[in-house]
Amino acid sequence: MKLNYRQNLVEDNIQLPPPGIENENFRAKRKSLWSDKYIGSLIIAVGISYLGFGLVSPLRTLYARSEGASGGEVGLMGAAFLFSGFVFLFPFGWLSDRVNRVNLIIGGLFAHLIITLLYSLTTSGELFIALRFAEGISAAAVMPAARATLADLIPKGRNGEAFGLMGAAITFGMLGGPPVGTFLAEAFGYTLAYWLAAGMFLPSIALVYYAFRNYHQASLRPADLANRQVKPEGDLSVTPADAETLWTVPVVMGSLFRIALGIGPGLAITVWSIYMADLGFSLVLIGWTYTVYAVPMLLVSPSAGRFSDRYGRLPMMFMGGLFLGVVWVLYGILTTFIAFIILGIIEGSLDAIGRTANDGYLADHSPARQRGRAQAIFNAATQLGSLVGAIASGFLYEIDKALPFILLGIVQFILTALCLVVLVVYHRRKRVLAIPD
Repeated sequence: MKLNYRQNLVEDNIQLPPPGIENENFRAKRKSLWSDKYIGSLIIAVGISYLGFGLVSPLRTLYARSEGASGGEVGLMGAAFLFSGFVFLFPFGWLSDRVNRVNLIIGGLFAHLIITLLYSLTTSGELFIALRFAEGISAAAVMPAARATLADLIPKGRNGEAFGLMGAAITFGMLGGPPVGTFLAEAFGYTLAYWLAAGMFLPSIALVYYAFRNYHQASLRPADLANRQVKPEGDLSVTPADAETLWTVPVVMGSLFRIALGIGPGLAITVWSIYMADLGFSLVLIGWTYTVYAVPMLLVSPSAGRFSDRYGRLPMMFMGGLFLGVVWVLYGILTTFIAFIILGIIEGSLDAIGRTANDGYLADHSPARQRGRAQAIFNAATQLGSLVGAIASGFLYEIDKALPFILLGIVQFILTALCLVVLVVYHRRKRVLAIPD
């Protein structure tokens, strides 16, 4: 029995254009999401900020090691970032449903700017760990608020496309940042790379501030606030807000899938640059391995989002997740630069397909009045997977360089397969129960 994705959405009370409309008037009337001032500005600002992240993403562990940090301290840097992000995502997600999310985004970006500057002045392992912990907190303030704001702005039926564009913007930073950062570090030293990275947050902050000056957040509008008022004592009536349930099977299993997707980035944060350096590759070549992953992410994400909007998300989610597990295993077996280039292209393409479809699937099943909390859960799931990947890979790398890639790739494959089975059974059961006797 094939999964009917449109039927799945109808069962979950998610509105789509009537069948056939997509092929006629609906397609004719679709406007580019870039034409929306808020959506376009938010996505561009996210892309610029990730360019700042990307400039120093391959340098953090190498710089810390050059300043005398031990292998254990380098591993704890990644773990500290992921742990603080995981812990603070929930309170920031809750807060973003109750205060102006634009202020959270701007405050988090400004904190990133200061922290990035402080890296260039740090020389001890303990301070590197503390800065990564603080950086995790600032990241927790930015991304749930940014993603929830985007979810508020997206026209119905275009979640995959919009989150695909945001994914492409994030990838833009991963594409442009590492080659520039590694070149600057090799030619002029680490300090210049960190100062340039800090400067990239200034235009991002300015763009968000000026574009959203007159923006009125949906969850703070009077009608939405009225729906949240406490009911009189003894009133047992059920309101639409009461009926919205966040912890559904799609959200739980979609988040577990997100944990699986997060394992690989956690591994990369901790050991990828060191792995490449230990294999004898220069800083410039290390930077290019980030780029060959990022290019297909940039190119594939928007198209994958549009495709999943029209033809279904589950097949794309699990095709991406299952094969990504295989790619991570191959990273530990094939160690030539040509192999890394080929695997990087495949990894970026699969990650774009799986992650974009998962973003759309989770947005489809998130209650409208709980988007901040929902995005916090999704980001926390990613952080949890990355935290596991970062901690495990640091210790496994001490045993054998290839072991973290092989073992964590197998774990990702198994978790993805589990999610696939549960969600297929869930949607089939919902269809069966919906059929009258």
